Amino acid sequence: MSGATPVPVAPGTGIPLEGPLFEGVAVRVGWPVPGEFDRITALRNRDTVRAWFLDPAPLDLVANRAWLAHGMRRPSEAVLSIRLAGDDAWVGAIGWSGYDLARGTMEFGRMMVDIASVLPHRARLPARYPGIAVDASSALRDFVFSRMGVTRLTFTILSGNALSRRAARLGGARPVVERVVARADGSRVALLDLEMTRDDWLALKRHVPSQDRA
Repeated sequence: MSGATPVPVAPGTGIPLEGPLFEGVAVRVGWPVPGEFDRITALRNRDTVRAWFLDPAPLDLVANRAWLAHGMRRPSEAVLSIRLAGDDAWVGAIGWSGYDLARGTMEFGRMMVDIASVLPHRARLPARYPGIAVDASSALRDFVFSRMGVTRLTFTILSGNALSRRAARLGGARPVVERVVARADGSRVALLDLEMTRDDWLALKRHVPSQDRA
């Protein structure tokens, strides 16, 4: 008797460790597939993207391919692919680190949007669409609070990253503190710490009815 191979799930959460995870308004987000590994690394290594990471050093293509395939500790950490609904065109990545089910904590991050991949599809995006970054990060927020037992979601971004600041603000995150840290090369950068609790999320949902994203 034949059948589809069961998708592995994380013990205690039921979260799939392969395949799609959640949807937004115009995006589908899920675990990356081999054909996307090198695209994720190439996007991360662009000068205009890696400059917004605390460690901006380029990633090794082969090593990161292996990490995405086998080294990532799913679901404690995640780099997920952002794809457009309809044809699953790949347009970026998003993820988290430090997921602790017992404590209900997680750090959001690793968000990157490939503008060149989005441009050919702009005409079919909804009217007044807030953008891929806002759509994907809001969908991730809803998923982790509703499905993963998260009670406190934290964010750390470079203070000058306008795209991430906008996505965090529209998603309901609250600034906590701004601080200056040293990079590995000795340069100093300003970081902004933000957070959102489950109570914050529930209050937001009461004022802005959500779609069923999970």
